[in-house]
Amino acid sequence: MNEHIHDWTAVRLAQALRRRKLRVIDVVEHMLDRITARDSVLRSYVTVSASLARRQARRADAELEAGRIRSPLHGVPIAVKDSLATRGVATSNGAARLTDHYPIRDAAVVTRLDDSGLVMLGKLNLPEGAFGLHDPIIGAPRNPWHMDYWPGASSSGSGVATAAGLCFAAVGTDSGGSIRHPSAANNLFGLKPTAGLVDTTGVFPLAPSLDHVGPMARSPADLEALFMALAGAARRSVEVDEPDGGALRVGVDRIWSEEAVDPLISRAMRETEGRLVDLGMKLEPIHLPAWRECAELWMILCAREAVGVHAGLETPISPSLRRLLAFGATADADRVEAAVIQRKRLTSAIEDVFVGVDLILAPVQCFAPPRIDRLTAAEPDDRLPISPTDIGFTCLFNLTGHPALAMPAGFTEEGLPVGCQLVAPKGRERRLFHVARIFDKIAGFSLRRPQLASVDQFVNA
Repeated sequence: MNEHIHDWTAVRLAQALRRRKLRVIDVVEHMLDRITARDSVLRSYVTVSASLARRQARRADAELEAGRIRSPLHGVPIAVKDSLATRGVATSNGAARLTDHYPIRDAAVVTRLDDSGLVMLGKLNLPEGAFGLHDPIIGAPRNPWHMDYWPGASSSGSGVATAAGLCFAAVGTDSGGSIRHPSAANNLFGLKPTAGLVDTTGVFPLAPSLDHVGPMARSPADLEALFMALAGAARRSVEVDEPDGGALRVGVDRIWSEEAVDPLISRAMRETEGRLVDLGMKLEPIHLPAWRECAELWMILCAREAVGVHAGLETPISPSLRRLLAFGATADADRVEAAVIQRKRLTSAIEDVFVGVDLILAPVQCFAPPRIDRLTAAEPDDRLPISPTDIGFTCLFNLTGHPALAMPAGFTEEGLPVGCQLVAPKGRERRLFHVARIFDKIAGFSLRRPQLASVDQFVNA
């Protein structure tokens, strides 16, 4: 077998499997060996479901041999965030005390993946409760592009495993940016779909009205194919009558893309704008809501809903999750009601923006991936459970429910990836996939892979 097969796109692998150039079981064994060799350092997996993966691989091989094709990704090995319930496979939701919890049924999207013939290699790391810091017993994943730097949160394991070639794509969740942040930090494409489009049943919630499930992948084609599997029958509601790339109007708020961000992010945004213009698109000035106010509004609603989710459960270990719950417990009814009203106003404001543009281009975050030691040393704001800068550019679209796709936008001098996000009207995911695809053809970021020499040094030490 090609020793670099783990660097293939999921779509390329699926084509080879359908043509019977490769057997699924052989690919799965290769991936399991690779996880064993490298993940002790990267810590992207909480649980490796080797027995399940082998059973699914044998079934997929038999079906493909018989010409029964369940989906465009039939037989492709992926992994899912450990907040998604998996029947008979431990589901911890990021808490070491729950690593012996075995659900009796799968989350809805896990069932859809199985019905589509995909193979599940295991469950991926996340902070406890999908918020803030990782359980110290499980440990935090390490960025394969540079081990000393932040891998994104909270779908951090999903980002690390996909970027490092420990799965061909992954499923994450996003309540305030948790797919888009690790996608940006790991040179991936990640989608927070339109609210309600992908079923969240069986996913341990952070805040039910803000939670989304979505795909993370190394190429736009992989992202679209995995999204279609996750959406199931709901994908029929996704609009298909998209305009040509040259007809698209892209809205840019200069305060968001220049004044409020690190100069490195501003430069990456300018370069992205230039590539979109080269593709024939037109930039239009727009005004977005103040990102800091969006973040503070999000924290009120998220914290209040999280209090309800965790009522009666064991007190979390994570200080950041405890801080969120304490913040939610102090939010009085009038403050929450005002936040609900403001959320509706924000949604209307974004709908008004889309009257004049086809897409919004915005940063994923205001900073390049920081060093882990600098991140852990940062003191939180006493008034808030997290800093508004952590989620300010992403949480708006969880509040409004619009689909947002993170995509690579360049690299720092240290070789760390940075990203941007494209936002579309509700139900227009295909527009996002179209632009990501043609953008990547000229940018070529998806062709780059992290060099794992530093990982190998740790493994061999």
